[in-house]
Amino acid sequence: MNFITNRFIFVIFNSKNNKKFYYPSIHFYFGVKMVEIKVREVMSKNPLFVESSMTLWEAVKAMVQRGISTMIVVDNNVPLGILTDRDIVVKVVARGLDPTEVKVSDIMTKPIVVINADDTLERAATLMGKKKIRKLPVIENNKIIGLLSENDIVRIAPTILEIIEEKEKMKGEVEYKEKEYLAGRCENCGEFSTELLYVNGKYLCPVCRGVG
Repeated sequence: MNFITNRFIFVIFNSKNNKKFYYPSIHFYFGVKMVEIKVREVMSKNPLFVESSMTLWEAVKAMVQRGISTMIVVDNNVPLGILTDRDIVVKVVARGLDPTEVKVSDIMTKPIVVINADDTLERAATLMGKKKIRKLPVIENNKIIGLLSENDIVRIAPTILEIIEEKEKMKGEVEYKEKEYLAGRCENCGEFSTELLYVNGKYLCPVCRGVG
């Protein structure tokens, strides 16, 4: 299987059955450059923040009231992790755990995979595909300011995630020119950072990596 692209069409050729599949280009959709659409233009603002000490039962009620499926877990307003409705189903419901006894910090995912508000929608979609996630907290000035979901991207470009998946199958792991950062508390100094990197078994901020 291989592929070719031009300005408007992405073509996947399957050599096993000699079939070609045509998709709108990852770079263009309905004539709009995907590389020019910024995450901030599509993201949802005002994500739900819940304290790490809150029980899952309390957190779920807050999710239902807001009509959302994702929350950012914080400790004294410092983001620690992310929790989705899928986490609740897989880690609590499927195991028969009591949501009034489980703390959100017990099942949250940490540190948080994040995307910069000024990154492109194309990069966000590629990052989701690589990390196999459906939600990306959006950061600006070392703060989480929004949330980008797979559905947000699909509304703009319905086939973009399929294209990225096919490209990954054919080319292997996607390579980025820039590093991928995570958000959370530095495991050395304890300070919050949106630029954590995994170094020698710990998630470290730029200062503790000696580059800040």
